[in-house]
Amino acid sequence: MQSLYILQLTAVTFLFGWRHLPEPYLGWALLPVWAVAGYLIFASSIEAARLRRSAWLNQYLLADSLWHVRLRGGWLLSGWHLLLSALLALFMLVKLLWLSPWLWLMLLLSLPLLWWLDSKLRRRLQSHVKPPLLNAVSRRLLVPLGAALLLCGYLLVSLSLSQPNMQGIGWIDALGRHMQHSQSSLPLLALSERGHQVLELSVQWALQNTLGDADNSGILGVLAWSLLLISGSAFIWAWMRMLTGIATLRSKPAGVGDADNQASHRQAEATQERG
Repeated sequence: MQSLYILQLTAVTFLFGWRHLPEPYLGWALLPVWAVAGYLIFASSIEAARLRRSAWLNQYLLADSLWHVRLRGGWLLSGWHLLLSALLALFMLVKLLWLSPWLWLMLLLSLPLLWWLDSKLRRRLQSHVKPPLLNAVSRRLLVPLGAALLLCGYLLVSLSLSQPNMQGIGWIDALGRHMQHSQSSLPLLALSERGHQVLELSVQWALQNTLGDADNSGILGVLAWSLLLISGSAFIWAWMRMLTGIATLRSKPAGVGDADNQASHRQAEATQERG
């Protein structure tokens, strides 16, 4: 397990180093970094999806049913998770470019907490879960538990950081005053950074013009907190998926694959018995 922790720490250190690359190197490195991060998120996401589907199939379908193969998950399932993983990876990377040093420190300090939580989950599940599925199930539980803890820390740190004063001004004026020009040489990165700035400034503008003002605490307050929670949750979820994706690729291809193979063997044995 120590080698896994070293790999995860190396990945975080690499992303921190990429964040501080000067232009145009940062833009040039975006595509390979995006591809690797997206694949890690995809590995974790598709494993969890196949684990859920395998549990459902084994629970409700007969061992010799042809629907085991048809519903196990093919190119449509993989394509959907690949698209979602690519979008989450891009959002996460752009978020990391504009992340406060205090939030970077929170992500770094959260690694030992996640390692401790992972080890506790494994010990608790060891006497209850089948050995081939232990790693997959522990990772499946680690993502929501770790994401909940990280989201609490992310919100606390984000709300405590100083922000530009946008009280009493319109939304368009706030964007015009505080929007920073992207220095990226890559159009995709420049457009993504601009969209991220619009999102972050909109959240801060809505929060500042809602807090302490009873007249504006209706739909504007709901919008502000919803955007803050959705953007924070998407970032933390992608972060957790990336870290668990490292563990998924490092572990043996057992887990769900073994469960599917066992289902196929049971189906073949049942067919032979009927014959």
